[in-house]
Amino acid sequence: MYRLFLLCSILLTSSLLLSQSAELTAARNALTAGEGQVVAFDSLLNSGQPSAELYQALGNAHFEEGNFAKAILNYERGLRLQPGNKALKNNLKYVRAEAGINRLELKGFFLVRWWRAVGASLGAGACFWLAMVSWWLAVIGAMIWFLRRKRMEEKQRFALLPLAGILLGLAVLFFSLGNSRNNLLSNDREAILLSDNTDLRVAPGPDATLEESLNQGLKLRILDEFDGYVKVALDDGKQGWVPIGAVERI
Repeated sequence: MYRLFLLCSILLTSSLLLSQSAELTAARNALTAGEGQVVAFDSLLNSGQPSAELYQALGNAHFEEGNFAKAILNYERGLRLQPGNKALKNNLKYVRAEAGINRLELKGFFLVRWWRAVGASLGAGACFWLAMVSWWLAVIGAMIWFLRRKRMEEKQRFALLPLAGILLGLAVLFFSLGNSRNNLLSNDREAILLSDNTDLRVAPGPDATLEESLNQGLKLRILDEFDGYVKVALDDGKQGWVPIGAVERI
């Protein structure tokens, strides 16, 4: 019964992946470069499950149109799904250079990058499932040790309780990993600047003092929102206000 259930699950997952891959290939082959390609990929995103490959294709289509900011936005969205995707990283680096973005993009701490990569490879659902399994195995192991410790051999008695503790630690680890993955996917505090020559001002409003003019494609961190403006932070730490319509959240 278990093998039959496992086989059905694998077949179902494979069919979904092949279906999405077939749709993506058909869209690539049937459409010529231009606005029609962007619209088609957008419709695939709205009708199906987003994937890193689909975001990459949409970013490429925007790049072919010369819309660097939208291309960067979609590459960043794809990297949220697959932080270690080399094709997306290379495309993002190339388009940033083409857009003239010379600002240094600070990389996160390597342990944070590793943690996010593991979470992306497993998926939040699998992490929570592994946490639940580890938790119940730890509980069962602890109960067996408590009820049968006097009848166990010495090696078993001293091995079972630490094993239950390790499983409990794994349950906490997997739960934290899944929760971290969900938080990353639902994070709406990062955005891409879509408008060129956008004024960064010290306060919300068109009459506030101008700090500098920003080019499209910059990655920003949203700090606050007020009266049609958002307060953002640049990679170099500089902060200011830009019109809310000039940015799109990743």
